[in-house]
Amino acid sequence: MSLEKKDLAIGVDLGGTKLLVALISVDGKVIIELECKTSIHDADHISFTLINAITQLIDHVDRSRLRGIGVASAGVIDSKGKKIVYANNLGLENYPIGALLKGHFQLPVRVCNDANSAAIAEWIWGAGIGKRNLIYITVSTGIGAGIISDGKLINGIHDSAGEFGHITIVHKGERCGCGNRGCLEQYASGTALERLANQRLKSSTSLLHDLKTGTTVTNKEIALAAEKGDPFSISLLHEVGEYLGAGVTSLIHLFNTEAIVFGGGIMNMSEFILPTVEEYVRENSITQMSKGVVISKTVLGRRAGIMGASGLFFLHDESEPRMNV
Repeated sequence: MSLEKKDLAIGVDLGGTKLLVALISVDGKVIIELECKTSIHDADHISFTLINAITQLIDHVDRSRLRGIGVASAGVIDSKGKKIVYANNLGLENYPIGALLKGHFQLPVRVCNDANSAAIAEWIWGAGIGKRNLIYITVSTGIGAGIISDGKLINGIHDSAGEFGHITIVHKGERCGCGNRGCLEQYASGTALERLANQRLKSSTSLLHDLKTGTTVTNKEIALAAEKGDPFSISLLHEVGEYLGAGVTSLIHLFNTEAIVFGGGIMNMSEFILPTVEEYVRENSITQMSKGVVISKTVLGRRAGIMGASGLFFLHDESEPRMNV
């Protein structure tokens, strides 16, 4: 069958708490989507869950239409070797996901970092349509970035480019799990937001005292409090926005990009965060470099990862591919 008639690909988004698997068409339509929990961080369990979910999708389609299986995962990825080198939030190390899936399904497999995958999706089908320069930033448990510069995905020599969460934002600041001090992830991630809220709540007046259902405050409760006008919660979110703004200013100065697109769970509170990011950039960047940059929330939302994973197969339709991956 010709490449034109192979109009479908399977996208996999492998995260620390859930696995999303979807059958996606060349025009970006999600045909079928499945979600499974990945709360057991064990290679055998994850393999079983993956194979079972993908099998369910393949049972609904003519296999001859499939181009392959694209996988997006958090952690350090070897895209050429098609392995997850290390993913702490999944308990995986040197996990040969490409060989596993190709051996079981006899289909081509491509693997990339989840932030890169989301950047690809937004570039093909979302906020980056018509642009050759875009940076996608995911703010969730951790912080990462996918960087597209002049129509090329920036990978680095070990497929590790875009570790935006580990740039130093506070000199001699909080110790990070990566070994550095003062990483952006320690001040602006979902994990950091919960930590800061719980540290400060004891000595503060806040609606969160009434809203929290457990011994510690969660990000969902912070979002709810902010929506109800709680000054404590809104102040925390503005602080997160300032730290992200400082990081984004550096990205604009480094890459001279056209667009910054934010995704991840913390962007469910984007109305409190993004205006602060924009204000910080406006006040602290080189005006000639930042004035045309569009800062926005993801268009594709939670599906960006799975769509970008399938997009690894749709980038190469043309005789001159739009992007090198």
